[in-house]
Amino acid sequence: MKKIILYRISSRGYPKVKIASLSKFDCLNNLLKIFKNWEFICVADNCDEALLNQLKRDYSFFRFFETKLGNPGSFWRLYQEACEIAQEDDLFYFIEDDYWHLSNAPQAIEEGLKQFDYITLYDHPDKYLDSGVPLNPYTKLNKLSESTEIFHSQNYLWRTTNSTTMSFAIDGKTLLADADVWSIAEKEQKDHDFDNFCILTKHPLILKSRVLKQLPRRLRFFSKPKRYMGVCQPGLALHLEPAYIRASDYDRFSITKN
Repeated sequence: MKKIILYRISSRGYPKVKIASLSKFDCLNNLLKIFKNWEFICVADNCDEALLNQLKRDYSFFRFFETKLGNPGSFWRLYQEACEIAQEDDLFYFIEDDYWHLSNAPQAIEEGLKQFDYITLYDHPDKYLDSGVPLNPYTKLNKLSESTEIFHSQNYLWRTTNSTTMSFAIDGKTLLADADVWSIAEKEQKDHDFDNFCILTKHPLILKSRVLKQLPRRLRFFSKPKRYMGVCQPGLALHLEPAYIRASDYDRFSITKN
């Protein structure tokens, strides 16, 4: 069984405010330290010269690619690379350049993928009414949170979720089986993470324009089996966008705001 990190880094990501105290390289060093026994495949997409030079000088990846494909295209480039080498029991973790992880993240991925088709270590605040951020439409529908199911694995508490970001874990069997759904990223100009996961997890259609626009693809992939996504409770990865960080997470992840 291979364990592989599928890592994307860019100088031209979507414009978002990030925590000033942690750089992309801080996040990469954290990732390398915690996933020290995993192989790393890196796609450097639309990176400036300084970033590329530092990646080439200071880091050694199992495989390294330079692209100018944008966020969805570079994700698909990694997905294709994973499909070329995947065996059914391999573990893959797609991760972007602005996440911070706790030390037990690898153990949780291995444990979670024994029960779920997809794993996210990021417990996105948009799934909770009291988060103070724009809500996922399924959260709005259920008022307090999205509808969910709870599962106890040996060391972790999990719940199901309808979607996550473009950072998630998957095994080789599911990766190969769901390539047709994710291939939309090859030609799209923006991410379709929410839409793809709603299709894969077969969440019900609701009267929201974005969800109703999924209908043609839902019909196209109607015969595919329902996928289950688990999110660790509490989360073991943090997206470094201050608007989506709970006050308690600064202490729990040992990071500062500035």
